[in-house]
Amino acid sequence: MFSSRYSQVFAALALSYFVLSATRLMLYLFYPSAFASLQNGELLLSLLYGLRVDTAIIFTFGGLPMLLLILPVNVLEKRTVRMLLGALWGTAVAAVFVINYADDLYFGFVGRHVMNELNVIGNDWDILVQMAFVAYLKHTVIALAAAVTIVYIFVRIFRTPPKPVASVRKAWGLAGLAVIALFLGIRGKVTGISFGVSDAFAVNKLASGNLALNGTFCLYRSGYARQASHNAVPFGKAVETAKQMLESEKTTFPDPEYPLMRRFRQQGDAPHYNIVIVMLESFSAKYVDAFTHNGFRVTPHLDRLAEAGLKYVNFYANGQRSLAGITAVFAGILPPYGMQSFGEGLELGGLSYLADIANANGYDTLSMQSSNRGSFRVDKLSSLAGFKHYYGAEDIPHTGTEQGHPHFGVWDGDMFRFLLTKLNEAKEPFLSFSFTATTHTPYRVPDDKYRIYPHEPNGRGGFLNTVKYVDDQIGAFMDAARKEPWFERTVFFFMADHCMGNDLRGAHMHIDANDTEILPQNHIPLIIYAPEVFKPDTVYTVGSQADITPTVADLLHWQQPFSSISNSLFDQSAEHFAYLSAGDISSLTEASAAVTYNGKHFMQSFGDANKTAALKHKLLGIDTAVPKLLQRTRWYKAP
Repeated sequence: MFSSRYSQVFAALALSYFVLSATRLMLYLFYPSAFASLQNGELLLSLLYGLRVDTAIIFTFGGLPMLLLILPVNVLEKRTVRMLLGALWGTAVAAVFVINYADDLYFGFVGRHVMNELNVIGNDWDILVQMAFVAYLKHTVIALAAAVTIVYIFVRIFRTPPKPVASVRKAWGLAGLAVIALFLGIRGKVTGISFGVSDAFAVNKLASGNLALNGTFCLYRSGYARQASHNAVPFGKAVETAKQMLESEKTTFPDPEYPLMRRFRQQGDAPHYNIVIVMLESFSAKYVDAFTHNGFRVTPHLDRLAEAGLKYVNFYANGQRSLAGITAVFAGILPPYGMQSFGEGLELGGLSYLADIANANGYDTLSMQSSNRGSFRVDKLSSLAGFKHYYGAEDIPHTGTEQGHPHFGVWDGDMFRFLLTKLNEAKEPFLSFSFTATTHTPYRVPDDKYRIYPHEPNGRGGFLNTVKYVDDQIGAFMDAARKEPWFERTVFFFMADHCMGNDLRGAHMHIDANDTEILPQNHIPLIIYAPEVFKPDTVYTVGSQADITPTVADLLHWQQPFSSISNSLFDQSAEHFAYLSAGDISSLTEASAAVTYNGKHFMQSFGDANKTAALKHKLLGIDTAVPKLLQRTRWYKAP
């Protein structure tokens, strides 16, 4: 049929795209209401993003036979060999078709693509077999017949031996270009982290990502997840337990189909304060003297802000990685163990976002970080969360006196000066999020004046020196902000993303007074500073980063629905707790008590037996309710 090796490969490539596009078309035709929110331009753009998804799949699983079939090598030109390679390529495409077809059917049950479900299926393959050959026998026959047909057509395409190449040198050159094309197609990007689940959202709508993605891509790009059943208690009982933890005199649950989604009741006119959220890399509470009085002497500016503002001394990071902190602030949640992270598939369960709610209330929203734009995927996560403007190190000029270059992005001082510029340009009211980087290992400072401890690039001395530098930049930023007309209408939030990960004790360091505190590996500072709004106070309310969305919504009297596993720090009628995770370990704490759970068994507990027994009951409720609601897309209903 095709006599040229190139025409054969192009024909097989076109067939591959046709097969994958057909499963996307089926998805669209099966569930038109799921994509009704996409306007014409958004629909077309989402389909184009789908081609990027398909390219990654085709080039990943069909790349090797594709390359071998164009090489000018005698043995690869034999009819039998080419038919075998064609069958290999066709089998890969057929397998993708079957997975995507099954995923199309699965979509009808949960309103999203399959993610890690195959990783947690355990010994229940017999159930799948029964479903495939009893309840869905018709679909199984259709899928298998289509798969056989696909393989057959691929074999037919390569059954004719190709004509000899006119120029062997040119043929090898084309093969080299093919290798480059395969590499770029698999990565989906020239630079940065390779194209992932979160990158498939052409526009900030769940429908866009669902249309562009398919089951195969979600399964292999979302990462491996260990088995986690989240079935410790009955689902209905779990939801009721979690709901009781979220009840408040200020809130109501507007939709029984989304049992944990809440909204604040009418509280009067909205005050329209500006919100500035600063997330500090690796700032454990133990290093901020205003919180733990350890005498490290590296945070004088933060100490003054803490003493002049609201100082939350029982505040925790929801996780032990930056992504967990960003997820908690942006979406009020942390990924349940065994489920994908934000940006890798968690968003397909349907999340509520702080910036989206701010936008709905007329706020100008911006996000930035000192690191490069794509670091931790903050660029894409900010877009998914609804921030209108985003900036990374590539956008931030060097405007200070810092010498040399940091290991990551730009100096935090440059970011704070850039932040001030952008806040001055923003339309009030505004909400901003900024994330520092200089206190990330390996530690480097821009001037010897910050080397107040023996500098260890990967030890505590180096860390403390970078903290001193960042604290100075915070002081300069706040001094400049006080001169701006918007300052008196602005509420500042300072917190960490997590504690210092490699908490090494360098030379001349003493043992900390608070090393025996509850969950010290998650204890971070929170300072809410607004001298025109709040009187100074030390607050003992337990909280976590996930509390930020309900806290801001409460402060500003927003009434849009939201979902979070947390409560407003200002709501005295609500229960206050912190739900935390570290890998496969989850924890729940309420001030003087805490429990930890590994997905099967409870481990060490802190506090008296009555308190820890109650916390275990609550943790199991959260651990069951949250993942099940996400899997069933009943966590949050977008307006």
